[in-house]
Amino acid sequence: AIVFDGSPLGKIEIAGPDAPKLMDFIFYTRMSTLAPGRLRYGLMLTEGGAVFDDSVVLRLADDRFVVSCSSSHVPAVTAHLEAWRQDIFDRRRVFVHDTTANWATIVVGGPGSKSITDALAMGVDLDDRALPHMGYAEGRLNDRLARIARVSFIGERSYEISVPASLGGVLWKEARRLGAEPMGVEALSVLRLEKGFIIVGADTDGETMPHDIGFAGPREKRQDAYCGDRSLFTEDAMRGDRRQLVGLRALDERVLPPGAHAVVADGKTRRSIGFVTSSDMSPALGQPIALGLVESGRARMGEVLDLEHYGYKRTGGSRHRAEVVAPCFLDPEGARLNA
Repeated sequence: AIVFDGSPLGKIEIAGPDAPKLMDFIFYTRMSTLAPGRLRYGLMLTEGGAVFDDSVVLRLADDRFVVSCSSSHVPAVTAHLEAWRQDIFDRRRVFVHDTTANWATIVVGGPGSKSITDALAMGVDLDDRALPHMGYAEGRLNDRLARIARVSFIGERSYEISVPASLGGVLWKEARRLGAEPMGVEALSVLRLEKGFIIVGADTDGETMPHDIGFAGPREKRQDAYCGDRSLFTEDAMRGDRRQLVGLRALDERVLPPGAHAVVADGKTRRSIGFVTSSDMSPALGQPIALGLVESGRARMGEVLDLEHYGYKRTGGSRHRAEVVAPCFLDPEGARLNA
């Protein structure tokens, strides 16, 4: 099992009678249908329809949610929520409060995570029926509230345990004493890459829309208003040759350089049809893997692309070949979430 310090992850609370309405407006994925004690992954969009951030949302009660957004986006997401709250909602009926600094979040993950979390003796039933993936429970650590969310960014069974900030060190040391090994951000990035999980701002750019990364459902089904809705139906948004998220399997066993461009001949000229967004060696697969944004990417499955990386003046560039594959490289069935 591993232990990871996830304290910088956002913990923004939305409370009040109109909290469900604000959540539905801010998120591309509807949140008012989320049951208390459950979690849901969702995307937030700009008014232009581009992916602004992704978050895991916890519903604590009918009128209370916690938005766990990307660590580096907490101030921006808080401002985004507050701006819309003040603009179109009754400010007496819904409130936004950034509680990120109040909580330390320690993630225990991997095949041994259940036994270690159980040994922390927080008084929580960890049976899969009582606490399934994307479920939530409350326990106690040193007689203080402990929030246990069963959610994963590494593709393995994982528990995000949030305790008052003053108890973060206590929780970390106890997880280490019980046998969990520390994991850093680079290892986390490799594990999420194997699963095809995106990092907003790395695997998306200012033009990436949700249907470009495989989330077309809400655009096709929702009839109510939400931030960015109209922009998802413009002529540009409906183009069939938009850059779409794909997996890239290197054919020469070299790690593809992030930023390398897929180049094709277009008449007498050559042009880029996309680029590598994330790339690394996969220890589990024993081969380099990558994600990229490629024009009409999903229609190119099995196609071999020529990629060029221009590098720096001193080092020069490099050329590569890669096959377009599905973004998820490991455990597409999700069996490891319950291992």
